[in-house]
Amino acid sequence: MSDETNLVEINRKLDTLIRLTAYRTVGTMTRSQGAPLLRRLGFTASEIAAIYDSTANAVNVRLAEARKKKKDKSKGV
Repeated sequence: MSDETNLVEINRKLDTLIRLTAYRTVGTMTRSQGAPLLRRLGFTASEIAAIYDSTANAVNVRLAEARKKKKDKSKGV
C-alpha cells in the first residue's frame, strides 16, 4: 500500500473511533442535551446529525434553543 492509502485508512478508522466515543458519551442524552456538548467538543452540526441519525438543520435548531435557554438563564428569566 502507498503512504497515501495508509493515511486514508488511518483517517477513516480514527473518524470511526471518534464517532463511537461521541455516541457513547451522549448515548442516553436527548439531542437537545447532547448537541450542545458535542458542539463544545468541536463537532459540526453535520457530524452531530450523523451521530443522532438526524439532519444538520434539526441539530442547528437544538443548538439555537440551547443558546437561547442559556442566555435567558444568565439574565435570570
